[in-house]
Amino acid sequence: MQLKQDNALEDSATVINNITALFQEINMPLLAERSLYLGIPFKTLEAFHRTLSKQRYDDEKKRFHNRLRYAGITKERTENTFKWEDSTYPFAEPGVIESALTIDFIRQRKNLVMAGPPGAGKSLLAVVIACKAIREGFSLKYKTAHNIVTELREAKAGNSLSGYIKKLIACETLVIEDLTFVTFDLKTAHSFFSIIDGRYRSKTTIITTNGNIKEWVKNFPDEIMSSALLGRFYEEALLVNMNGAKDMRLELAKGMLEVAGKDEGGVKCDRKKP
Repeated sequence: MQLKQDNALEDSATVINNITALFQEINMPLLAERSLYLGIPFKTLEAFHRTLSKQRYDDEKKRFHNRLRYAGITKERTENTFKWEDSTYPFAEPGVIESALTIDFIRQRKNLVMAGPPGAGKSLLAVVIACKAIREGFSLKYKTAHNIVTELREAKAGNSLSGYIKKLIACETLVIEDLTFVTFDLKTAHSFFSIIDGRYRSKTTIITTNGNIKEWVKNFPDEIMSSALLGRFYEEALLVNMNGAKDMRLELAKGMLEVAGKDEGGVKCDRKKP
């Protein structure tokens, strides 16, 4: 009988510890006092802990999706959605993608540059990494280079340029998609450089590019800033070379068409002639 009582007390103590730990996590110290729960029947404690845990899970899920939307990402992508083999990216250094997926480079405040043709998986990898960073509490903004150029011009026209630049400098991680698809006029180029320069060595910038950044930067309207940009992009950056890869979107579309064709060919139609 004593053994059962001891086990019951031990079980209650474990649940109480779990309850107080949850209240500490959500910064409610007054409800994290163990004395509040002493003497409460075990089943009541257990039910309360389940309810509290579910509420905590739901709140965290909602908070995460709000942070995704604020970052500019419409849907979470997890690591298991990005599938590749050693032969997928023949020019990528061994282990570089695995290294990128650990997001250690973000913790170290280094940059990531992903280069390759359309459909190679750059955007998907960028979103996977961005979602992992958000889950770990990093502030993040996800934008295409075209969006940045457009928003810089709109901010200047609306006398809010300084605030917009500060916002993009402030986030711990900035993802810029399709950098080589845009051209800059001189004023917008200066503003863009201010963003990159403000983040230099203190924040992480992730860049995807379909072309060669070194070639793109030659067309940058300010020659002095062009070489400075390269240095700020590449210094101690993690580089993922996705050139030589097949177009994943095209391969997926072909696969879907093949499956549809087989299904259509396998269906027997018993239609009576009119």
